[in-house]
Amino acid sequence: MTTFDTESLPPILTVRLPAMFAWEQDRPGGCRCACALFHNSKMVPTCTSPAEPGLLIRVETPAETSAPLPVCLGCYHQLAPRAA
Repeated sequence: MTTFDTESLPPILTVRLPAMFAWEQDRPGGCRCACALFHNSKMVPTCTSPAEPGLLIRVETPAETSAPLPVCLGCYHQLAPRAA
């Protein structure tokens, strides 16, 4: 598992969507990425991988902004080029 030094954590990515969508795994500590919406994955609608400590996204809509959500390394890399 990749970890990051607390002084050099990667930035929180902001994903802009027209409406808020929340997803949480049944088990704690899981990736909160809704892959089909967040980075147009055609393979899976939501991610079931464990979240990577320090990798966070924020969902922003015209009406609201989510709290930081933990994601896995794969989803973070998929989201980075699309983030605002």
